[in-house]
Amino acid sequence: MAKLLEESSKRSCVLLPEHLIGRGPQCALRLAEKNYVSSQHAVIRWAGNGWEAIDRGSRNGTRLNGTPLEPGRAYRLSKGSVLSFGHPEERWALVDTSEPQVMALAVDTGEAHFEHLGMIGVPSSENPSCTLFQDTDGAWKLEDADGSLHTLRDGQTFESGGQRYAFSHPSPSDMTAGVDPATSAEPPTLQFLVSSDEDFVELTLQYDKRSVALGSRGHNYLLLTLARQRLADSANDVPVGSSGWMDKDQLADGLRITPQLIDGEIFRIRKHFASHGLAEAATIIERRARTRQIRLGLSRVRVERR
Repeated sequence: MAKLLEESSKRSCVLLPEHLIGRGPQCALRLAEKNYVSSQHAVIRWAGNGWEAIDRGSRNGTRLNGTPLEPGRAYRLSKGSVLSFGHPEERWALVDTSEPQVMALAVDTGEAHFEHLGMIGVPSSENPSCTLFQDTDGAWKLEDADGSLHTLRDGQTFESGGQRYAFSHPSPSDMTAGVDPATSAEPPTLQFLVSSDEDFVELTLQYDKRSVALGSRGHNYLLLTLARQRLADSANDVPVGSSGWMDKDQLADGLRITPQLIDGEIFRIRKHFASHGLAEAATIIERRARTRQIRLGLSRVRVERR
């Protein structure tokens, strides 16, 4: 991950593909307390095969290794390059020159949350208040706790838990490859094998010509509960579009966990499916927008006891 390091304080900043520096609130590296820095002072950007810096006509100028930059002109950077913004002592070193990555960057703190298996949990994967994931069409989506989905573009900012984040999606060639969809024309069947005391719930995803064993995980019981709701509604001839929905708060009460833990379990379920290369990772759980309702995203379900 490409990174700037402030020499005086050791404050670090992971670089977005186009990283604006200045005092303004729109800046990814905000130096609000430095009155010698302009509102939009300079930009560091990825040029496809390396990083470059451009002064944006700042009042006090930008220096590269002590040499003033001509405003508007791109200057190539290398590992160890030192940039000074507005004052010779405002020194930031480029300590890593690797390619930009898919991530959500906390604008105020500079903390980076990197993509893993096509997902990002914010503020953490252990306790996500919202989830960013790569959908089956390759687009990145933001899903909040109320079920609303928003398509994200590179550089777009969003808020979660009072914190502002910038989404980085450099280019299709820099992205982690999406999971391969199943080749079967028919949707798979999610099979549950449940122990008599229900302490163990094993999962298998069965396609026409192959099966994927997903093992026994703690989060499988949440899937089992949602599967049973779909089966019950189907038995009562509830229309498919209305079948299987459960209120998240009531579901949490029934499972004796908090609604926030439900969101964490959903993140772990998706991550587990993605680790097996399954396209269903993005759709295994559905949320009904502007409500607190969720359901199992697969309609073909079978529950067996052992």
